[in-house]
Amino acid sequence: MQSWQTDLLNLQLSLSIKPMLRHMDSIDRIRKLVAVSDRVVGRLALPRGTQREAVKIPGARFDAEWIGANDGTTRRVMLYLPGGAYVLRTPNIHAGMVSRLCKCANTRALMTYYRLAPEHPFPACLEDSVLAYRWLLDQGIAPENIIIAGDSAGGGLTLSTLLALKEQKLPMPACAYMLSPLLDVSDHAPSRWKNAASDTALPAPAQRAINPRPLYLGGSDPSDPMVSPINGNFAGLPPMYIQVSDSEMLLDDSLRLARRCHTYDVPVNVDIWRKVPHVWQAFAFLPESNEALEKAGHFIQQHIL
Repeated sequence: MQSWQTDLLNLQLSLSIKPMLRHMDSIDRIRKLVAVSDRVVGRLALPRGTQREAVKIPGARFDAEWIGANDGTTRRVMLYLPGGAYVLRTPNIHAGMVSRLCKCANTRALMTYYRLAPEHPFPACLEDSVLAYRWLLDQGIAPENIIIAGDSAGGGLTLSTLLALKEQKLPMPACAYMLSPLLDVSDHAPSRWKNAASDTALPAPAQRAINPRPLYLGGSDPSDPMVSPINGNFAGLPPMYIQVSDSEMLLDDSLRLARRCHTYDVPVNVDIWRKVPHVWQAFAFLPESNEALEKAGHFIQQHIL
């Protein structure tokens, strides 16, 4: 049974975020509202002592920052790809969550703020994530000490990045962690309509005032495995850990991922949680958030000694 804190959060999201995405038909207005929330709520949610250091990656057209201590006590490095439907950014909210995850996993993270659509449609985000991974390798960080992680759209980009690394014959990271990943941008999965009412954060595709899909795609084919990585060949990919809620519309993406991983003999654990909201790990006041990040930290430490 979910906690009372989760019940209250689900109610609050259903009365605020979900209606906003149903009725606000301007990307600029949504971005401004999200930016205000991130400045106010996001900064309050940052754990005390969170360390953030801007990083300049040569040749990059995106921002990045180190999250967590670089004190030489761990070799583990996380490449984190934040979500936001490929069109939104919440650096403080994500920094707070990733800081907590770093503590649980005894790691530090390179938060990669890849370029956003519609100004930079696919494949800009994938080019940025691969460049960030190459930069980590150039810094002398061994691939067996790297984890790639991301939430929502960033979770989909995590899997796309693994497929791109394979295609470019780059060494694979030790493992991957995905939080409620968006793996199929076609929106054809049954959970998109089965869970349209129970998902407290995201409206059904047909009810969105703005559909991020065409903004992200540009002229790309939605079935392209680099766009919808659920369609990719997973042979040779590293172990994966996925957390998803049974009440969200993206549930089927994770279930399909599990089936395809088994087909390709890729170790996978899809951890299904009851009636928590989309990317609940970002809400530090939820008992389920702390438990989820602790489990993710344990997974990372199992695969990167």
